[in-house]
Amino acid sequence: MKNIIFWLRFSVFNFLLVAVLGVLMRYKIAYSLPIVDQKHVQEAHSHFAFYGWITQIIYVLIIRYLHGILSEQQLKKYHTLLVVNAIAAFVMIPSFIYNGYYWLSIAASTAALLTSFVFFFFLLMDLKGKQDLAKPWFIGGLFFAVISSVGVFGLSYMMSSGNMTQNLYLSSTYYYLHFQYNGFFIFSCIGFLFHSLKEIGAEISEKDNKMIFWLMFVGCVIGFGLSVLWIKMPLWIFIAIILGTIVQTIGAVKLYLVVKKNWPKLVLNFSALQRFVLMYVGFAFFAKIVLQLGSTIPALSQFAFGFRNVVIAYLHLILLMCVSAFLINQILATNVFKITKPVTTGLKLLLLGIFLNEAVLGLMGIFSIKYVSIPYTPQILLAVSLLMLVSLGIMLVNLKKKV
Repeated sequence: MKNIIFWLRFSVFNFLLVAVLGVLMRYKIAYSLPIVDQKHVQEAHSHFAFYGWITQIIYVLIIRYLHGILSEQQLKKYHTLLVVNAIAAFVMIPSFIYNGYYWLSIAASTAALLTSFVFFFFLLMDLKGKQDLAKPWFIGGLFFAVISSVGVFGLSYMMSSGNMTQNLYLSSTYYYLHFQYNGFFIFSCIGFLFHSLKEIGAEISEKDNKMIFWLMFVGCVIGFGLSVLWIKMPLWIFIAIILGTIVQTIGAVKLYLVVKKNWPKLVLNFSALQRFVLMYVGFAFFAKIVLQLGSTIPALSQFAFGFRNVVIAYLHLILLMCVSAFLINQILATNVFKITKPVTTGLKLLLLGIFLNEAVLGLMGIFSIKYVSIPYTPQILLAVSLLMLVSLGIMLVNLKKKV
């Protein structure tokens, strides 16, 4: 793949910008900053995190995967989509900060969303008839990216028509988020994991791969119900949601068993730090599955949706501790950069910052049960955000191409 060094560095730079916006938000909470509208910065932060960082690096890594399958001529259209997505993502930052949702920010978001439609179509056509362990995961992930748009279009319709209810608004928002992070992001990461395992000669049968995929796929589709348990629903739908959650849990267990079976090969081919990141991400993924199971208990579900800190902690668990940590590890695993001490130091500090961020948010959620606030949490979270920003800066500055 041409310009792989540029696009990988560019993606890390985008992650750095996400951290900058995060620091700005945390500073606004801890101290006064009248010129900044918190809601607008939050919208810029979340949209750029999704499209400028996670979606962008997933596209880059999928194109790198396609490099061994398609010709350079066939890959040109994917490079065009990378540029379109990047431009749309960068327009989102100033437009959302300036005025939140209005014609320019909506146009940029729509352009990025439609790019995923085209990427999905191209990938479907180019991989037609080809067999590979990672293929269903990438196709499945992009399928979820496409269907997540129903939530966005639903929100757009409600805003333009003025026909909006609280339940419909929240349902549409959670629909979009669910199929992005539980679908597109998670499935793409599993695809990268299986491709990495295949490259080191791991033993994964086609039968096991299909079984894990369909268990996770069905679980993800039905799992949307977990996001709307606060809505009154018939008993049979609630039972179906529980069964879907169990199905996805079985898929997660089978995924764990595949990794465990091939761990000796990972020990031989991956560095100690890379293996630690996999365990770190695996712990976050395990916590996600446990929390999903727990949310089927009505009392816990009401608690989860009743406290904003709990929702924020859960989103950060998936997006930072699980997905972002894994993708940063994948960037280093491409083997195109020198893995120097500053790079590994930056990665360790980033993992520490992400863990501390999740720990503080989790404690805030737990203490909120009794409506007890932890002293100095705004300042602590600001310090943690600065730690993550500095760690990404250290990594970016020291990402040097191998000679």
